[in-house]
Amino acid sequence: MTSPRDEIDDWVRGDVEPLYPRPGALDRIRRQARRRKSRQAVFAAAGCAVVLAAAVSVPQLVGGSNHAGKPVAGAPTPTALQPSASDATSNSVAPSVHSSAPIQTPPDRTTLSRSWTIPPPGFEPTSVTFVGTGTDSVIGAVIGQAARPCASQFCTSLAGTKDYGTNWYGVSAPYAPGPDGNTGVSQLRFADLSDGWAFGPALYETSVGGSSWHPQSTGGQRVIDIEAAAGGPALGLFATCTGTGPAYAANCTSFSLNTSVAGSRTWTPVTLPAGTMSTSQAASADLVVTGRTGYVLTPTGAVLTGPVSGGTWRLAGQAPCAPGPAQRSGLPSRALLVTSPQQLMLACTSGSTGGPSSTGPQLLTTLYTSASGSNWQPAGSVQHSAATTSIASGTAGQLVLATAAGIYQSSDNGKTWHPASLGGAGPGGGFSYVGMTNASHGVAVPADATLGEIYVSTDNGMRWQPRPIAS
Repeated sequence: MTSPRDEIDDWVRGDVEPLYPRPGALDRIRRQARRRKSRQAVFAAAGCAVVLAAAVSVPQLVGGSNHAGKPVAGAPTPTALQPSASDATSNSVAPSVHSSAPIQTPPDRTTLSRSWTIPPPGFEPTSVTFVGTGTDSVIGAVIGQAARPCASQFCTSLAGTKDYGTNWYGVSAPYAPGPDGNTGVSQLRFADLSDGWAFGPALYETSVGGSSWHPQSTGGQRVIDIEAAAGGPALGLFATCTGTGPAYAANCTSFSLNTSVAGSRTWTPVTLPAGTMSTSQAASADLVVTGRTGYVLTPTGAVLTGPVSGGTWRLAGQAPCAPGPAQRSGLPSRALLVTSPQQLMLACTSGSTGGPSSTGPQLLTTLYTSASGSNWQPAGSVQHSAATTSIASGTAGQLVLATAAGIYQSSDNGKTWHPASLGGAGPGGGFSYVGMTNASHGVAVPADATLGEIYVSTDNGMRWQPRPIAS
């Protein structure tokens, strides 16, 4: 009987005729391989990113409460400012990418907490902001301009840090120019790791940690400041101005206050007492937020207060000084509001620097305190030789004052002041902004952005060290 394996053995030992691919298949495989290599080369060369280095200010207010006043009768119903029709994406996916330009970020978008890129070369920070992560640590971001040539038409960039400026990484930024009259951005604020705004004078919003940014309508006004409660609603100070170039906040004569929910692209005007936000001459205003309560120092020196969520605001009282003309950062030049737990404070500066021949301090900044913005009491003063630019507080009694020459610190509500120690000689031109993240940690932005660095303090604002924005 024949074994059934014999037929199989015969088949295996027989000649085998190979099967060839269909005509043209090998050519198609080669073409696909070439296309894959081309895409990889394009991805390797693409990307113009923005670094987080904005003088996105750190929230400065810690305490406060809503205070009574007289509501406005017959005020018109505010009209919400709707988002613009078109949405601009991050510049990490911007058009007109040139392979010869410096690589700043890959096509994949980066965020405050997730990045695999480095800051672009020549980063010039103009604003900084820090937000908590919920684990007793913070993440910071700066906004500014990258060195030209960058990978696209606009060089606005963002950089982030998880260790208070020791190391930096790239973050996707709005596809926008630097400040120029009505256009561009120079300032940065985040309410949490997801929701943030790039502004000054235009306005862009992100609700995904910066991986994409969307332009927002401002009703023809310029955005001077945005302050937000942690994880909550935000207040925006808008103004009608005629300043040109980087001085976008100059020559402002009419201001409005608007509120927006974090993650929303709609801003709703806040109802304010009539006649408090307009002036016949160029002026400025100041905005602070503490918890769920906001305060505005109006161009005339009136102090207004109300909920950050909007509604009707009230007149709290009259400040000892008016804000005066705006600085390039948009902050007032003569009066600066700040809050610490259970207290509202105001720094009023008077005098003159006296010009190049001046032999000593010619300016006097007096610190006033108030529980509600109605009655103000002088606490102390400090003499200095250069203009005041910013003030901050991270805990009760603490004050840090930035000037065009250096930084001063007080631990007793402004009664006594001490010049802070600056690493090296300190930046020429002083500082444009200072903020306290908490009682011990602070951050300051040099007025000269070309230095490519910020300054940080970890000892209550007494000593400051430069932190270059670099990989």
